[in-house]
Amino acid sequence: MEIEELEVMHKGKKPKTSRSPFPVAYELELKRIIEHAAYLRAEKDGFKRSPLDYWLAAEKEVHRYY
Repeated sequence: MEIEELEVMHKGKKPKTSRSPFPVAYELELKRIIEHAAYLRAEKDGFKRSPLDYWLAAEKEVHRYY
């Protein structure tokens, strides 16, 4: 980390970088898991709602475990 980031963190604020704390491979795998969970939810529901509804519900569920 750079000095500016450490100073900002010391003040209790988030650093101004867009870097993720997770490796890219982890994020790609997490996206794949959410995608699959969203599809299974939609299939079980008969695709009655918006794809975004299924995605957000699946994302919430997956983030409980990962």
